[in-house]
Amino acid sequence: MDLGHINRRRDLASKIAAAFCVIALLCLVDGLLVAFREPADLVKVLPGASVAINGELTDEAHQVEDLTFTSDSDRLKVTFEAIHKGYFLGGDMWRGRLNVGPGISPGQYHLSVLPKRAASPRKAPAFRILVFADAASLQKSSTSVIRRWFGISAFQVAAGCLPGILLAFGAVYLLSGKRDALLAASGQAEIYRVTKGDDAYEIRFGLGTAHGISPGGRVAIYDPGGNQVGTGTVEVCNRKVSVAQATSDQVIKVGDLVSRA
Repeated sequence: MDLGHINRRRDLASKIAAAFCVIALLCLVDGLLVAFREPADLVKVLPGASVAINGELTDEAHQVEDLTFTSDSDRLKVTFEAIHKGYFLGGDMWRGRLNVGPGISPGQYHLSVLPKRAASPRKAPAFRILVFADAASLQKSSTSVIRRWFGISAFQVAAGCLPGILLAFGAVYLLSGKRDALLAASGQAEIYRVTKGDDAYEIRFGLGTAHGISPGGRVAIYDPGGNQVGTGTVEVCNRKVSVAQATSDQVIKVGDLVSRA
């Protein structure tokens, strides 16, 4: 495999990795925006469904046994499961499941959770329960673009991108290693760090004493198009890495190539 072939494969792998990263990021944004687009008291369900439900614990209730509920349909039931701390403000909340009877008619319903014995009629905000006739109408109502179009969670798609991201970046890493080995065999290396001084550049590259480089040696610097942009003098080197001071007529940047003069 020659250098040109490796470069083309590495560029392709980089583009694939970037594409997977962009898709994953867009999916994460889409999934996170759902929390802002839909109010916390809105629950969308199908007849016969059982879904998780979560709400604020009122001051008069301290455990799930102190809670009850009211709704405008006898086909809506809540089973209280546990008390837990809120995710953001840290207040006490209850967790349970909303069970929807299979014979309920599609439409909007309301459900309130309140303490069984309260000194005041104060209660937590009511839930709006939207019951849809079928899965297709429920899917179309989603504020998530991914779920609305494909019927799956945006977070699942983002997670599905992870193997592609890891494989693509792994390919970039392996191909970069092969590229560096081919360049070193021909007395060349890619600059991986550039520090600009007042009248010179300090450059670091992957050639060393194992490749015939020694302190005081001269190197030529080329841009990716093969045009010489400067020369350098090696100051420090070890077996595989060197540091050189370089003067130039043009800008020297990471990715330029160094060649033994």
